Amino acid sequence: MFLLNEKGESMKKRNIITASVLAATLLMTACGSGTDAAPEKTGDSESNTETENTDTSTADTENTQTEEADSASGEKVEIVYTARGNADEIKVYQQAVDAFNEAQSGVHVTFEASPSDGYNQSLITQLAGGTAADVIFVEDTIINQLIKNGTIANLEDFMTTDSSYAKVEDFDETVLNATRTEDGIWGLSVDCNPMVLYYSPAMFEELNIEDPQELFANGEWSWDKFDEICTTLKENGKYGMVQGGDNIRLYNWVFGNGGSVWDGDTYKFDDKAREAFHYVCDRINDGRFVYGGTLPDGQGEDAMFMSRQAGFIAAGRWLTKTFHDEGIDFDYIPYPSKGGEQYAPAQICLGFLCVNAKSEHLEEAMQFLTYYCGTPGQEARITGVGTSVPSVKTLDDMLIESEVPAHLDHILKVRATGWASGTDVAKDTMFAGFSDATKSVFEEAYVNGADPDETIAKAEAKAAEVIAESE
Repeated sequence: MFLLNEKGESMKKRNIITASVLAATLLMTACGSGTDAAPEKTGDSESNTETENTDTSTADTENTQTEEADSASGEKVEIVYTARGNADEIKVYQQAVDAFNEAQSGVHVTFEASPSDGYNQSLITQLAGGTAADVIFVEDTIINQLIKNGTIANLEDFMTTDSSYAKVEDFDETVLNATRTEDGIWGLSVDCNPMVLYYSPAMFEELNIEDPQELFANGEWSWDKFDEICTTLKENGKYGMVQGGDNIRLYNWVFGNGGSVWDGDTYKFDDKAREAFHYVCDRINDGRFVYGGTLPDGQGEDAMFMSRQAGFIAAGRWLTKTFHDEGIDFDYIPYPSKGGEQYAPAQICLGFLCVNAKSEHLEEAMQFLTYYCGTPGQEARITGVGTSVPSVKTLDDMLIESEVPAHLDHILKVRATGWASGTDVAKDTMFAGFSDATKSVFEEAYVNGADPDETIAKAEAKAAEVIAESE
């Protein structure tokens, strides 16, 4: 199985379906102030040489950008950036936009928040019709579709120029490869969000439940121990966990069991993947899990957690600021593995900024994009108790300084072992309609109690149909 940090070569194979930018989620996906010069980079000793070498060039870049702007007609180029997100995320997005607008004088960016409902389809329609914003936020669920249909611009050449605030070498290669093909780079990760489990230490102590952190440290954070905790929670009138309503959440259990759902280009559950699917279905059916797809409107995973109706929910860092600001007791713990191994592979949710290929201001749009996704933008968005994890290599220390929650380090270690949608282990997003088509089949087991093995067979057959239609 290829993990995210091993997929450099596999990404090249993806070009079979690629022609021209995704991958937040979130779920999103869920991440300062501007200065006259790019903020200095921070990092560990392994990154110090790289940081020192890039600080001067970054400053030179900003000077060049400012000089170019000053030599222009005096009128600012106006571009529009659009994204969806929760209230805390939108505040952070605006923060980074303001920082960019203050950092130079030639370009002004207006941020337009879009509704989350129907965002992806609306974006696809706008891009096709030439009405999309100059810079757009793109989820990992549709990124491959946009690359294939050529509606987003190639960033690679621009990133080699002095006008770019970010260089290829600034980024963790494994994250960069999520939108990189042999033909170019079609988007940059705004940051990243490794999936972890949220739980309430205070509630667990009140219910006399074993501390997951101690179990983890002792190599005992296994499916069996997780079951024991979920059983105790059920006995106290709570759900053990909210099982998210998408295939990706299932794969966290599959890969934690050493399983696979893809055999080359064929959607095929191996024995360990089947075991994981049975595991999830059985716990939904016996009431220890609740399937997120059946929750009423307004009663999502975050609400279930905040009201103490569920012991565990799976999310990236996008809920951290909300919970912290609301005074909700929480901490991170990785997904358990069947045998208790530490840091089982979990999804790294990625969201990207891309440039509308039909933008009338391609260079200015790319300039803003590289600022926002590069060191200055990620510093502006992630400083303090943020909503995401950096994808720029030198900013981990800044995240750790927030000290929220107590075991913040878990999410960084999950990033190192994780995987992303659209890669060889999880190709779902490489085929339009694949995720929705297979999800509807899996729900027959989650909602109606259909036989898990029969459900897998139906999902594999449906997947084959979708793949054939995409070719």
